[in-house]
Amino acid sequence: MESRLASLIERLEATAARLDVIANGEKAGAPAAGNAAAPAASSPSVSALDAIISGSLQSFITQSKSIGELVDKQVHEVSRAFEAARKIVAIAAVSKKPDDKTLQEIISPLQKAIMAVTEIKDKNRPSPLFYHLSAIADGIPALGWVVVAPTPAPYIGEMKDAAQFYANRVIKDNKDKEPTHVEWVNSYLAILAELQAYVKQWHTTGLAWNPKGGDAKSANVGGAAAPAPAGGAPPPPPAPTAAQLESFSTPSKPAAPNPADLLGELSKGTSGLRKVDKSEMTHKNPELRAGSVVKAVEKPVSSAPKGNSAPKGPPKLALEGSKWVVENYNGNNDIVIDQTEIKHTVYIYNCQNSTIKVMGKVNAISLDNCKKVGLLAENIVATLDAVNCQRLQIQITGKCPTAVVDKTDGFQLYLSKECLDIEILSAKSSEMNILIPTENGEFTEKPVSEQFKTVIKNGELESEAVKHKE
Repeated sequence: MESRLASLIERLEATAARLDVIANGEKAGAPAAGNAAAPAASSPSVSALDAIISGSLQSFITQSKSIGELVDKQVHEVSRAFEAARKIVAIAAVSKKPDDKTLQEIISPLQKAIMAVTEIKDKNRPSPLFYHLSAIADGIPALGWVVVAPTPAPYIGEMKDAAQFYANRVIKDNKDKEPTHVEWVNSYLAILAELQAYVKQWHTTGLAWNPKGGDAKSANVGGAAAPAPAGGAPPPPPAPTAAQLESFSTPSKPAAPNPADLLGELSKGTSGLRKVDKSEMTHKNPELRAGSVVKAVEKPVSSAPKGNSAPKGPPKLALEGSKWVVENYNGNNDIVIDQTEIKHTVYIYNCQNSTIKVMGKVNAISLDNCKKVGLLAENIVATLDAVNCQRLQIQITGKCPTAVVDKTDGFQLYLSKECLDIEILSAKSSEMNILIPTENGEFTEKPVSEQFKTVIKNGELESEAVKHKE
C-alpha cells in the first residue's frame, strides 16, 4: 500500500510546474482527427462518470455548505479534482495511450487538486471540523486510480478504508447531536463506493485508452460547462508549439566559445594588460595586506536537515486495515494514536523532528527512514523495529519482548522495569544506548557494543564484544 501510494504521488508531482505553461493553451486549436470533443462526451465511460459528478457528487457539494466554511472550501477542491479526473477519462476515450512524459502532463491538474485538498486539512488542525477535513483528505487520493494498474478498483477500496477511520470519528461525535454531519460523511463514503464500482466496470485493469484514437497531447475534450462572461468570452491563448515545449523542458545553455577566438587571445600574451604599480602590490605594502583577504563565497544555508532529505508527499496518519500508517511528518510533536487494538501494527515512515505516541497494546511498531523522531509506546506484543534511521529516542512504558535495530545511527531506548527482559538485535548500527531504570526513578545509560574481537579456535570463528571501562 505504501509503495503504491508513494508511486502515485511521485508520478503526479513529476510535471506540475511544467504543465502551468501547457494548461493555458491546451484548449486552443482545432482538435486532431479522432480527438473531437463530441466523441469523448458521448463515450459510455465518460457518460457514466458524468452521472456520478452530476448526481451524488453534486448532492454532496450542496450538503457541505451547511457543515462549515472550511469543509465547503475543501469540497470545492474535491469538485476540481473530480473534474480533472473526468478530463483524463475523456482524453483516454479518444486517444491512444501516450508516453509517460505526456501522461504526466495530463494528470498534473489532478495532482494539484488532490494536494489542495490535503493542504486545507494540514493547515487547520485546531479546527473542530478536523475529523471532517481528514476524512475527505484521506479519501481523495482514490482519484489517482487513473495511474494505477492492473488493480485500480481495489486501490480505490483501500483509499475508502483510509477515509473510513476519520468518518467513524465524525459519526461517533455527531450521531446524537448533529445527524446532518453523519449523513454528510456517509454521502462521501458512498461517492467513493460508487467510484469504485464505476472503475470496476469501465476500467477493470487500468484507465481504458482508445487504441484507434489520436494523439493525447492534442486532444480537445472540453470540460465542465461554465457561464460565459458578459460580452462574450475572450479568445483562448494560442497553444504552445512543440518548440516552445522543448525550450521549456530543456534549460538553455550558454553558447560555447569559439576556439579560434580563444587561441587569438592567448597568442597576445601579456600585451595589452595594465602594469601594476608598486603602491598597489600587497607584498610590498603591509597596510594593504591587512585588508586584502579574499572572502570565500558565502553559500546559502540549507534549512533541510543533513543526511535525510525533507519528507516528500503530504503528511498522513491513517488506519489501513489493521495497520496504522504515519508518513511524511516534519516538526510535529502532537501525533497520537490512541484507538489501538492488539492486532494493529504501526508503520512510521519518512518522518523528521516529530514525536509519536502509541497508546494501548499493539502487535508491532516499525520506524523506517526517520530522523530525529521520538516514540512513546505502552505495550508491544511482538517487535520494535528501526531501520535506516538517525537519532531516535524511544521509550517503552510497558512490555516489549524484542527490539531490532538495523542501519541506524543514534538509538536511545528507555525501558520500564517490566521490560528488562527485552532482547535487542542490532546490525550495521552505531551510537546505541539502552537506558535502564533505577530504584530512585532515574535512568542508567548503558552503551550497546559496536566493536567485536574475533579469534579462530579449532578452525571456527569466535566473536565477543569488546568491553570498555566506564
